[in-house]
Amino acid sequence: MAMVYINKTFTGKDIENRFLQACDRGDISTVNKILRLNVSPNTKDDLGKSVLARASQGGHAEIVRMLIEAGADVNYKMSGMVSSLHLAAKGCHIDVVKHLVINGAKLDAKTTAGLIPIDFVKHESELWTIMNDASKGDLPEIEEIPDVPEIPDYALPEGAEPKKGKKKGKKGKKGAKKGGKKKGGKKKGGKKKKKK
Repeated sequence: MAMVYINKTFTGKDIENRFLQACDRGDISTVNKILRLNVSPNTKDDLGKSVLARASQGGHAEIVRMLIEAGADVNYKMSGMVSSLHLAAKGCHIDVVKHLVINGAKLDAKTTAGLIPIDFVKHESELWTIMNDASKGDLPEIEEIPDVPEIPDYALPEGAEPKKGKKKGKKGKKGAKKGGKKKGGKKKGGKKKKKK
């Protein structure tokens, strides 16, 4: 029986392609798995477009956050001197822009045509205001999304009030109390044991 060996270059290229596609689609679980395999967060396709640029262009803020935490270069420029911030701004992806700006993306990065990221945004829009404020030193805030969703009061059996202490009184068939009184130490049909 012959053994089949797979070239590491081939498998590495396959994982990189899956990584690029997952960032395009916004597939968080695949990106997370691939990052755990120690694949570079600065992986690029054959044209030089990084995974961060793909996620930024698609508006996938959670993937952008994961890539930045893994060490992706937020100021990497592709052909035409376009950065991830240019792509996020052009797509009007507010949360992506916030992640990039907070993590040091250059707001004055110019393309070969001389455009900076704010040039891709509609004047006086929410995104324009965020980028304009950031250029003056006022960084945006990112709203934290809790891992566990908050349960509304109406979904709780007794509202949001804390449960009161244990109830006293009657218990079910298995309980020791009935009517609030304890039974004596008698067994059915038997006599009370005498102490010696």
